[in-house]
Amino acid sequence: MKISQLNKINKYLFGGVFLLLLFHFESISIGLVKISHLWKGVLLVFLLIKIINRKKNQFSIYPPLIWLAILQLINVELVNNSFNAILLFGTTLILPLLGIYVLRFTPKQLENGLLFFASFFILSFVPYELGILNSLGKHYTLTSYGVDQSGIVGPFQGVHSASVALAGSFLVILFFWFEKKINRYYLSILLILGFYFLINTYVRTGMLMVIVGSIPMLIYFAKKSATMRVRLILIGGLFSVLISGWVLSNETLMDRITGKRINSIETDSFENLGSGRGLIYIYSIEIFIEANPFEKIIGIGQTEEKKRMEQKLGSAIIPHNGFLLILLNNGLIGLILFLYFVRELLKKTRQFHPNERSLVKGLIYAYLIMTFFQNYDILYMYLVLILGFTYARSLTSKKSILT
Repeated sequence: MKISQLNKINKYLFGGVFLLLLFHFESISIGLVKISHLWKGVLLVFLLIKIINRKKNQFSIYPPLIWLAILQLINVELVNNSFNAILLFGTTLILPLLGIYVLRFTPKQLENGLLFFASFFILSFVPYELGILNSLGKHYTLTSYGVDQSGIVGPFQGVHSASVALAGSFLVILFFWFEKKINRYYLSILLILGFYFLINTYVRTGMLMVIVGSIPMLIYFAKKSATMRVRLILIGGLFSVLISGWVLSNETLMDRITGKRINSIETDSFENLGSGRGLIYIYSIEIFIEANPFEKIIGIGQTEEKKRMEQKLGSAIIPHNGFLLILLNNGLIGLILFLYFVRELLKKTRQFHPNERSLVKGLIYAYLIMTFFQNYDILYMYLVLILGFTYARSLTSKKSILT
């Protein structure tokens, strides 16, 4: 093995171990501040310094997200909870700054970044599955389904973050498997592990993200050539075996997917759908309708949103829907900004080379599924999306220059 290759492997191993330890301990607090807030604060400062010091910056599709971050400071949240307003501003600002920062990288660097993070998000679960580490994050208990067990979390703070990270990674690895970018045996192992860990989170959002996000890639590669169709049959056969062995035979998982609990069935009413999300959505819309005109335009902020939700639901929670969350916290202006960002994503994607377009479309669809059932700013999925988008953008530009 060449020294350069060995150095590259050592670099990735060091980076993986560092991230594993960082994520493992991020739910711990130092005083009043979580480690997750600290590393995100360091990341924000790093991005600001790098972008400010750059002689020429491209902002591409990200100005709407910059304004959305600023909106976190322009509502009653700054009065109700100044610390949280500043925290939301910083965490939201990371999103566009990440997008702007990665514009500087070459297609090969972006490809390596995609493979590294996708591999890490999947392989990081291995030490926990082997019993080497114990998760410190919040588990999802399955007692309402009649079993005394929990969904796996790995190094993440919560099971939903774990699920969306696995889903985004699975889609990236699936794309590179079809593209045969690196050793297909390694990619096949990652796909099997990713599928196994994903279903053992017992989170339906991640599973739906994979199903919907895979469609553009499967359609494109199935049409591309006979060889691709053979590959598709191979991978389809593999996952048919995995589904029959790990999904259909798992009664708890099937009950979770269908919403069949001990004392209720989610499909009995709209209010019960999605672990009670239907009722949360109804109350979220009621809160918006009852807000005054100024609040409708600029938002009521997270603290006030939770307060009003507690009055209706008895629990101070967020809507578990990124669109409704933005509408309540940042008003119609915030929602329009976010929808404009999504529109620009889709618009730019139409200009990409067909190969990479299938990847980005899949990631966007998965991101929208995540946003509808969770939130819009879960960093792990957003990172995969932005790396994939920028990779496709830079590769398309390179191919255009060569032709």
